[in-house]
Amino acid sequence: MNVTGLEKGIYRYLPVDHKLLFMLALEDVDTRLDAITLDQPFVPHFAKKASVTFAWSTTPYRSEWKYDITAHKKILIDIGHVCQNLYLAGESLDTGVCAIGIYDQQAVDNLFQLDGENEFIIYLAAVGRQKSK
Repeated sequence: MNVTGLEKGIYRYLPVDHKLLFMLALEDVDTRLDAITLDQPFVPHFAKKASVTFAWSTTPYRSEWKYDITAHKKILIDIGHVCQNLYLAGESLDTGVCAIGIYDQQAVDNLFQLDGENEFIIYLAAVGRQKSK
């Protein structure tokens, strides 16, 4: 949303190539994310103020064939670890990170053009500059 050299919009990270794939331009992405993340009680509108918001999706059937009924637990544990590493990276870069677990599910899936059934968002995290201490 507020990254020098990147157009406002939605990007997908390609881990094998370690690249960002530009998906679509979205000038009002900050406003839409702000509405999707509902009223956060302690820091209102922090998603709108962030430089970038990470959104992690899952496709459960990719794990269910192997892990059966424990697949969903494994998916949630793994995404927790991924977000924890974002916090660690943010700390080393002196940026603020705030995980977001409460959001409008249908609206966020629509924003990221996911079907909401086979693939859906499971976690968000806003990252940005911290206020001067």
